Amino acid sequence: MRNQKVDPENVDMKLFETFSELGYDGASMELLAQATGLKKASLYHRFPDGKKGMAQHVLSIVEEWILQNIVSVSANKNIKPETRLKKVISAIDELYNGGENNCLLRTLTIGTDADTFKENVSNCFNLLADGFTDIAIDLGLSSKVAAERAKLITPLIQGSLVLAGATGDKSYFKNSLAKIPELLAA
Repeated sequence: MRNQKVDPENVDMKLFETFSELGYDGASMELLAQATGLKKASLYHRFPDGKKGMAQHVLSIVEEWILQNIVSVSANKNIKPETRLKKVISAIDELYNGGENNCLLRTLTIGTDADTFKENVSNCFNLLADGFTDIAIDLGLSSKVAAERAKLITPLIQGSLVLAGATGDKSYFKNSLAKIPELLAA
């Protein structure tokens, strides 16, 4: 049997999209195979731990994205904090396609194997809060207040994504992003 030639980045994106849209329980092996263009056997070859391995892989991609687009941007002291904040908010807006996309971190916290991903998901949320804390401190907030306010951003974004998905009104998401600078202002 010939190996299927598929771009690994495309496989990653299709896995990400499928888990984001359907969650862990909804993303059957059949649907994952269809989405990626691979046969189930090829998916198992790439991911010996099966669906759990695929979800863990996608979570590692999200964590890397957060490190590159949130943490490293927020920590770059060569850029004014206001500019860093705009870049981070823009990256979040792009990631969620203006409120169109579900959050993979949320969808993997629901279902039969949610506990399997709890540590990774929690780490991602903590990295987001750390990034916003860095910016808030540089905007003039004390460390304590900066950390408290940064922890409010994740539920603000997550709640708005749920509302945008449930109602079809993306302004919930856009409005939540617009509130972040106010929340972090000194």
